[in-house]
Amino acid sequence: MTLLRPRRRLVARTVIATLALLVPLSLVMYWLTIPSDTWIFVTVVQFGLVILGAAGVFGARTMCVTVTTERVESRNLLGRVTTLATADITSVVLVNLYQSGTLDTLPHLYLLDSAGEVLLRLRGQVWPRSGLEEMVDTLGVAVVRPPDPLTEADLGRLQPQLVHRCARHATRQGV
Repeated sequence: MTLLRPRRRLVARTVIATLALLVPLSLVMYWLTIPSDTWIFVTVVQFGLVILGAAGVFGARTMCVTVTTERVESRNLLGRVTTLATADITSVVLVNLYQSGTLDTLPHLYLLDSAGEVLLRLRGQVWPRSGLEEMVDTLGVAVVRPPDPLTEADLGRLQPQLVHRCARHATRQGV
């Protein structure tokens, strides 16, 4: 059994970025609303944002992909569980994609059925490379590894089923 968890730094960076945005904004909102006695509205909104943030951090901490010889179970940020039988997975595509605007690449893993349709996609922004490699080893199915990194547009031209519909449309438009 393989248990794949998201990168821990991802959650920490998201929390820091959110606080960097909301703390100064909240201070300004309090400074503007305290003289007119409407600060309670700001407090209620801020409390709601804290509850949503806590739910997001909890969801990120419970995200995982569990791989056994019989099934693949994926729990997403909102808690939705997707279960796939490993017998339905006929091939795996593990491709390094360039990140937009940089020369950095991250792995993307696609689990495909016999018709070539994507059953599950795992992005390298969220999942560590070592975990994706371990998942491939546990599944024991045919793995396609393009030798060179690709852009999302190149991937859309080579295997359009791997790219989201909106990205396919942008590729056709030449964007």
